Amino acid sequence: MRLPILALLTLLCTCTSALLGINQSSGLSAQNLQLFESFTDHAVLQRNVDHPFWGWAKAKKKVIVTVGDKTLTTKAGKDGRWTVNLPAMPAGGPHLITVASGRDAITLNDVYFGDVYLLSGQSNMEWRLTQSDPDGSRAQAIADPMIRELKVKKAYDGVTREHLDIDENYSEDWMVGSAVSIGNFSGVGSYFAHFVRKDVDVPIGLLHSSWGGSRIEPWMSPEALGMDSQEFMDKNKDIMQRAGAAGRKKFAEQFPGREIPTKDEGESMGWLKDKFDDSSWPTMTLPTFWEAAGYPNVDGSFYFRRTFTLTEEQASNPATLYLGAIDDGDYTLINGSLVGSYKNAYSTERVYKIGYGKLRAGENTIAIRVTDGGGGGGFSAPADKFMLSTITDKVSLAGDWKFNIGQFSVGGNYNQIPVVLYNAMIAPLEGYPLTGVLWYQGESNAGAGDAEKYADLMRGLVKQWRGFFNKKDLPFYWVQLANFREAASSPNEPGWAVLRQSQTAATDLPLTGQAVITDIGEADDIHPKNKWEVGRRLSLHALKDIYGKEVQASSPVATDAERWGDLVIVNFKEVGEGLMVKDDGDRYRYLKGFTVKDVKGDWHFAQALLDEKQHAVIIANPAGTKIVTVRYAWANNPDDANLFSKGGLPVTPFEVGVE
Repeated sequence: MRLPILALLTLLCTCTSALLGINQSSGLSAQNLQLFESFTDHAVLQRNVDHPFWGWAKAKKKVIVTVGDKTLTTKAGKDGRWTVNLPAMPAGGPHLITVASGRDAITLNDVYFGDVYLLSGQSNMEWRLTQSDPDGSRAQAIADPMIRELKVKKAYDGVTREHLDIDENYSEDWMVGSAVSIGNFSGVGSYFAHFVRKDVDVPIGLLHSSWGGSRIEPWMSPEALGMDSQEFMDKNKDIMQRAGAAGRKKFAEQFPGREIPTKDEGESMGWLKDKFDDSSWPTMTLPTFWEAAGYPNVDGSFYFRRTFTLTEEQASNPATLYLGAIDDGDYTLINGSLVGSYKNAYSTERVYKIGYGKLRAGENTIAIRVTDGGGGGGFSAPADKFMLSTITDKVSLAGDWKFNIGQFSVGGNYNQIPVVLYNAMIAPLEGYPLTGVLWYQGESNAGAGDAEKYADLMRGLVKQWRGFFNKKDLPFYWVQLANFREAASSPNEPGWAVLRQSQTAATDLPLTGQAVITDIGEADDIHPKNKWEVGRRLSLHALKDIYGKEVQASSPVATDAERWGDLVIVNFKEVGEGLMVKDDGDRYRYLKGFTVKDVKGDWHFAQALLDEKQHAVIIANPAGTKIVTVRYAWANNPDDANLFSKGGLPVTPFEVGVE
């Protein structure tokens, strides 16, 4: 928290703000002095650069900034904005930074200079460490006060913002990586920082701005997408106007004569109470997202109620409630007593223990308030896992529930609309000094027709952000999509392989790299839990490019395929100490994951052997026909692909023509 020196003045300003309805999180506060939102206690600022440092004060007022023995003076402009450049500082701390203007003053405590990485993308970047560390053992192992994170709040806008919304559900300040708090950090980011710090003694700041389910286009400027800014605004204004039409129509049908609620008063009206007459409410079949039940693009709060019956034996013993993941928050009661709640945890499985005395023989009531601030809202569990588990058997909760709407706001899938996330969650950071960018996104662009375009979009994003952050050689590292869904049953099921190839193609830009993770995904979970290995593989690129360490960073990459009689030889680069067949217990050590296309256009699973001395793979076509194309790990889930570097990195999936 920023600490005002003049406590009495701060109190007076706060009271005045409340009376006047001034929002101190944007624009000028009544205190008149404000810092850009990332400048808080415990911040990590980029070392060894003249660091821009800015905020707002009363127009034309003098502003004095002090860090260590350096004092900087400037004057606020007509719009109140002021900027200074902090002198280049070596890694270390803690430092105090004080800012004063007139009678107002702010002190930032425990500030360190180090290396700052911007984290962005979709849910696999957003995925918190604790979601793959349920017992807290990994958080305990990597807890480190020199790893810090600031979480940007999900936001969107049709125009570029100058203020950055910080997600106060986590902290309004930079979070320090204690064993407790680091569990709320990005899992990928925190492990990346941990592995970097094992080799480099420098504080690491993670500036985290991501949104689950987002496409790449929302993170790009209109210019990067080849769009005219005004044309973009006009086009998306119409999208916003049309977004809520279906939901409003459905509301009018199910709640005739009622005004659309803009303020949630459901709890005060008794909608969560044990004894409440909900007979006039409409029904919704759960589990589902309410978008699928007729309310697309609607955010806000929905209330759900139903009854279930228990025997004396079931009711007199503890039970466990399984609701699956709820998007975003829930407040769950049984018979009027709270049994569990999460505020903002769209991917967290709700498993609530119900102790003695909460249940009763006969009819019981369950009431749930679900809140959602963007994207899907509701329940994602399969019907057979939506239940109450009692001492004797399982009571299904799938089926019709009574429901009502406490707050109805038209949201729309903003994480799918070009530019709007860039405007709100990236644009305020213009010129912000960074060491590098970590990117984990692509699942939402992996569909047919989209995946082929992704390489150019990725190149556009990298180039635009490099210009935007005033660093033409800004290192940019991303995660290739993991293996997912069922294993291929035929030799021609490209699926996500097309997107992976686009990701690989974009590495032709200098100072880029990707972590290949086709060996650590999960067939039934788009969010693989092994985030520590993802972070480690990303850290290899930073250790090599940024910190000059001699490590193999890139996964091996196929360079070409040449014909050798009836066989084909595939050659590789970036092999490190060499290639190997990953030991899976097969004593013959055959390579797996290779498919070939013959001159007739037919695809076949292929036989392949590794020539370790030549760092090459020898392939034969079992059909006995001429091979024209070779693929490796070319499927949604190439779970049997077993060609690795001796350093343990999986070979990059590829498709190459035969010369």
